[in-house]
Amino acid sequence: MAIFYYLNTKELIMRINYIIAFLLILLSILLTILVPGGPIETRDFSSYSPFVLTLFNIFLTSLGILSFLGAYLVIKNKAYSLIISAFFAICYIAVYISDLFKIFPVSPIPMPQTLFIIEVVSTILGFVLLYICIKYNNFESKKKENITLKLSFYKIISLLVVLLFAIGIVIFATKSAMGQ
Repeated sequence: MAIFYYLNTKELIMRINYIIAFLLILLSILLTILVPGGPIETRDFSSYSPFVLTLFNIFLTSLGILSFLGAYLVIKNKAYSLIISAFFAICYIAVYISDLFKIFPVSPIPMPQTLFIIEVVSTILGFVLLYICIKYNNFESKKKENITLKLSFYKIISLLVVLLFAIGIVIFATKSAMGQ
């Protein structure tokens, strides 16, 4: 943190914003590689109803995709972007702690060692992200841009592609978690 002492306010904010964006993207990627049916998450969750698994997979997929949007908002120095990032950090922490402490989801198959390591590292990264967001939220530039939504044909098409991709992930993850 000593290096930040010598930076002016604008440089500090940009460096912090890039660190926050990097952590959001990293947490999203780490979550993505843990999709049931993939090489790391091999547990069976067939004891849960398809409805519960689908809702959980929708939440996880949304968290992963929205983390990229949050990273973009942070880099663009948009209003409330650090609060949004802190909320995502809390979501990641809650997901990993609930799995590590066998709160939800619970499987009769033990957690693979690689999954355990990734979840512990991701939990630590979530706490680091939360700490940075809280520490620098009051230090942010007062000239933040409001979040505005300007839709164009290409943005709508991109949104539809992402939505279809997310639906595919949820279907694949739910079927894989059920052992199908």
